[in-house]
Amino acid sequence: MLLKTETYEHQSQFARYCRDGKPVKLPGTTEGRLPHYRRLVFNVVKDSLESAYPIAHSFIKPEDWEEMTYRFFNEHDSQTPQIWKLPFEFYEFAIEQDFATQYRIPFLNELLHFEWLEIEVFMMENLPFPTYQENGNWLTDSICFNPEYRLVKLEYPVHIKKPAQIASEKGDYFLLIFREKETGHVQFVNLSVLFTYLLEHLLGGENQLQEILADMIYIFGINDDQLLRNKSINFLQDLKEKGFVLGFSK
Repeated sequence: MLLKTETYEHQSQFARYCRDGKPVKLPGTTEGRLPHYRRLVFNVVKDSLESAYPIAHSFIKPEDWEEMTYRFFNEHDSQTPQIWKLPFEFYEFAIEQDFATQYRIPFLNELLHFEWLEIEVFMMENLPFPTYQENGNWLTDSICFNPEYRLVKLEYPVHIKKPAQIASEKGDYFLLIFREKETGHVQFVNLSVLFTYLLEHLLGGENQLQEILADMIYIFGINDDQLLRNKSINFLQDLKEKGFVLGFSK
């Protein structure tokens, strides 16, 4: 149902007041009560961000976190009506305002992104799973994967080290995030550049494993092809135990 123009304007005024705290007169409200609503709304936003970003919240100085949160609440015009999506807008706001530079946390954007991805993958739309069988030939058969995943490149090891340890460790890091089919639990797998290449090409459905391994020997200058084959199959078997590799195409 469409709101009447007057009702919509009153709601908009109330929302603006909750964000910026500038005095406003609204019909039907009692003098002195509005600040309580503003405080309650702010606490909902604050709790949502702290729940979404427990690592960032525990690492950042309390006064800095409070300031970031308040600036977001005060200045950002939220676009989502769903509270669980609000932390993503905070992540975007942090990038837009360059909090990483302002608060001298060079890895802040990636830390927030990493923590948000757990929520995103957990809440993502259910995707159709392929039909597969348990047994097959790793080298020549088509491998079936869990479709509910993200493959991410990072510049800081926010997924494997505590924030206090990573400021000087800028580099290339790779992460697989996926949602378990049966439980919905989100798993994180740290990847080497070698196995990231392998996984990207398998997920793209471009070649069989034996063809990809042949390319890797040339690209990465690997001398022991048997060792590469064994390690790659062990890697895929481990992903199968974790639930990301499902099996083989029928």
